[in-house]
Amino acid sequence: MTTSIGRRAFLKGALASGAIAATGALAGCAPSEKTNAADKADDSVGTSNNGTAQTAETAQREWAFEIPPEPIADDAITEVIEADLVVVGAGTSGLITAVSAAEEGLNVVVVSASEKPVARGGSNNAVFCTAMEREGFEKLTPFMFQKEIFYAGNQVDEAKWYRHYNNSETAMNWVISIMENAGYRVKVEKGTPGSPTSLYYETCSVGWDYGEGMEPNPDIPAGTGMMQPLLVGELARRLTEELGGRIDFKTKGEQLVRDDDGNGRVSAVICSREDGSYAKYTGSKAVVLATGDFSANRDMMYRYAPNYAPYIADEVYDGETNYDAGFQYGGLFKGDGQRMGLWVGAGWQKVFPNCVMGGFFGPGPRNLYSNFLGLLVNTNGQRFMNENCLSPCAGMNNYGQPGKTVFALWGRDYASQVELSGSWNNDSMLEGDPAAVAAAIVESWDKDVEAGAMVKADTLEGVIEQLGLPTETIDTVNRYNELCLAGDDVDFHKDPSCLHPFGEGPYYGQSSGGMLIFLTVLGGLATDPQMRVCDKNDVPIPGLYNVGTMVGDMFATNYTFMVEGANYGANCITFGYLTGKHIAANE
Repeated sequence: MTTSIGRRAFLKGALASGAIAATGALAGCAPSEKTNAADKADDSVGTSNNGTAQTAETAQREWAFEIPPEPIADDAITEVIEADLVVVGAGTSGLITAVSAAEEGLNVVVVSASEKPVARGGSNNAVFCTAMEREGFEKLTPFMFQKEIFYAGNQVDEAKWYRHYNNSETAMNWVISIMENAGYRVKVEKGTPGSPTSLYYETCSVGWDYGEGMEPNPDIPAGTGMMQPLLVGELARRLTEELGGRIDFKTKGEQLVRDDDGNGRVSAVICSREDGSYAKYTGSKAVVLATGDFSANRDMMYRYAPNYAPYIADEVYDGETNYDAGFQYGGLFKGDGQRMGLWVGAGWQKVFPNCVMGGFFGPGPRNLYSNFLGLLVNTNGQRFMNENCLSPCAGMNNYGQPGKTVFALWGRDYASQVELSGSWNNDSMLEGDPAAVAAAIVESWDKDVEAGAMVKADTLEGVIEQLGLPTETIDTVNRYNELCLAGDDVDFHKDPSCLHPFGEGPYYGQSSGGMLIFLTVLGGLATDPQMRVCDKNDVPIPGLYNVGTMVGDMFATNYTFMVEGANYGANCITFGYLTGKHIAANE
């Protein structure tokens, strides 16, 4: 790095100041240093890349995680639990599916390796719902979805996207009724400002809040975009207390049972328990996998998301899985459900590489999911993009810059030139008296300077020097300022409404530090629009479904937030709701 602000110092300062809102560890600030040679295993036992770059040969060989383990013997199973439907995973998607099916009269059992219901974040998409109507939001147009599909290179399964579009209002209103009947408030998280005709325009997503008289849980981060634990807690309560369902926590799915020597129906899942014993859970109608991502599995990441695999820390790859992890950066789970599916003949999704949620950190103050709208330069002190963009999309551009590092430069006046929020999970833009809001924003910057997350100087030259940028960077700054004053960006054609001159000092700067803000990897098993898991020939495997983060071919390139809350809203709520009803009616 050419910057004088090192990656660790930047991270330490950002966390200390609250510039990065995170609970738990943020891993992946630098590529993993694990570069052992690939195992010399032959095809009969599979290959492991152990952190090396994928090659054409290793991509075609059978990997170790694809090879089924020895079946758990019948005499090792101490109990058999029978149900109509078995759901593996007690996150949003698993519990939505379970409650939806139980409302149709099915006997539902949920097994989960966690010790309680699990959720992270809290933005849930719907094209329309009663909460949006109350707050004056209009229904999302199909164009919002078409932009997302186009951004993904038209690689994704459009049938899934439009299935969500056509059914999300019903599914969301169902969830809203559950939450409001239990006394919770339903809120709408506003998207970033802009015109509906803008390429990166966002509208809103739905989230949850405590109702009157409820005592806040100190373990749940505040903010509409962070309160999904309230939803999963209520779903679990409703399933077990009102609908006769059952949840067995600390019960980890290990192997699926597929009848007829592996050619028939998936009829059960064998689980390990905390005491070391095994139990077999049979689902006469279906088994639904809802086990989350595979970002903590080194081989699966190098096989299916090799561009991001080096940015997961070795401690995550080699450590024990925390199945109760809340919101955190840096990797989550080891692909338990994906591997169980592969072992009974499931195919993998067609999109390659798997899409990730997160991206390289965009420096500078932002408004919710937007990119910093001032001047960005690379390590050579050169401007390199039209900054009017969503942050995850801009991050893909940042990734291509020298050293994967970019810098934001701005002046005090920026606090009154652009609508700003704090961290990404704020409910809305900061509101109130404009002068007071601007003063509060500047105060927050100064705290970040004290914490080491930003730099400050009375002159732009002083900021440039502190960031370790070339002295010629001032020429880039002067050029940009001229374009702003003229109201015409002839270099990168940024919208004139986003052209703000630097004005008077003091001035500020921030480095991205080359950081990767990694939340989760999306997708996995081949999945049809009814959430049935399919084999390599796209033929559904009888009795096997999956929902949530593991749904294949829903996202590509990177998770943009253009359809805000699409993962929770589509993969978890809409598809979970529909899957529960589908299984009850068709299996």
